[in-house]
Amino acid sequence: MRAPEPLTGARVVVVNWRDLDHSLAGGAEIYAWQFARALAEAGAQVHFVTARERGRDGGQAAREDRDGIAVRRGGGPLTFYLFALAWLLRHRRRIDAVIDPACGLPSFSPLVLRRGTPALLVVHHVHQAQFAVHFPAPVAAFGRWMERVAMRRVYRRHVTAAVSASTVAQMRDQLGWTGDIRILENGAELPDPQQVDAAAKDPDRIVVLGRLVAHKRVDLALTAIRRAQERAELAGRRLSVDVVGRGPEQERLVALAADLGLADQVTFHGFLPTADKDALLARASVHVCASDAEGWGQAVIDAAAHGVPTVARDVPGLRDSIRPGESGWLVPDSQQPSDVVERLTAALTGALAEAADPRARQLRADACRAWAAKYDWSQMRLHAADLTIHLLGRVSALPDRHHPRDARVAV
Repeated sequence: MRAPEPLTGARVVVVNWRDLDHSLAGGAEIYAWQFARALAEAGAQVHFVTARERGRDGGQAAREDRDGIAVRRGGGPLTFYLFALAWLLRHRRRIDAVIDPACGLPSFSPLVLRRGTPALLVVHHVHQAQFAVHFPAPVAAFGRWMERVAMRRVYRRHVTAAVSASTVAQMRDQLGWTGDIRILENGAELPDPQQVDAAAKDPDRIVVLGRLVAHKRVDLALTAIRRAQERAELAGRRLSVDVVGRGPEQERLVALAADLGLADQVTFHGFLPTADKDALLARASVHVCASDAEGWGQAVIDAAAHGVPTVARDVPGLRDSIRPGESGWLVPDSQQPSDVVERLTAALTGALAEAADPRARQLRADACRAWAAKYDWSQMRLHAADLTIHLLGRVSALPDRHHPRDARVAV
């Protein structure tokens, strides 16, 4: 007789602001869905509570079953939190545990759960600096207080996880978090090795991956590419750029590309199905990421899995997902955008010079793929299931694989 799955009978809810089908879905949504998949594969009954995006065609369905997971949608960008708390309160007697990722802010699920119901807070990165980028001053101040004070108080008796050592450090330094923080890193969809052919890559093709939002600073990446093009022209090279992602910054970035004289060299693809994105990565030689900060560089690992190294700023999240000198290059950060652009340009110019050498391109692609292989989603799901089993008290201790690479982080 087959042994029961370790989470058989457990009723677990994953609460995430957006799901995979939301127009602004990004790495956090992939992570949340992979977590939900891990629970379902381990035998749990899983509900995924998320916002409902509406459109001219009616938008997303309020209820959907997908991959064995019951998706329940309601509320908009702000009212989602009220919807989520109301849903949890209504179903609290049928909930054994909640996985509560903080997408800026978490749902604050412990406020409505039964006493003793465990909630796992998952923090991607700290948003103290980003609230001011997206909201007016009074709203930004309230958001900072919610993240710095309210979140710590509500979750102080619950297990907390972060996606990288950088996020742990930010939680300690900026939020005053003193309790244990476990590390549950992201993953990647690793392509078939036969799909990665460094010899077939275009040495003049650059890719930029990620949502087109302000803090991703795609504007800095495009400006650096323009300057790198000026240097490449001296060698008779013409760069091509694929921007993959969608978001509210797209119109401004299209205009910027035109102003920089790159209109006929930059293609804005918007959202692409996995197969189409993989086809672009198969051709690209360099990935550029100029984000202000990340919890974890999901796009970086996705690129590395296809043998594409990344040029990026040395900021939280990116310094965790890039192995300098092997899977990419980190440039010193600065508060001055002009300094950042200058440093990105220098690193990108060097990366493109290396890409022009077939042997160097092959060695770099091999190093990238070896690094990415450490972060496949199957490993993440295994770790997520272990952590939830521990959360529910079904094991007294976690396997050694949960120990973070940074020994300074308590587990």
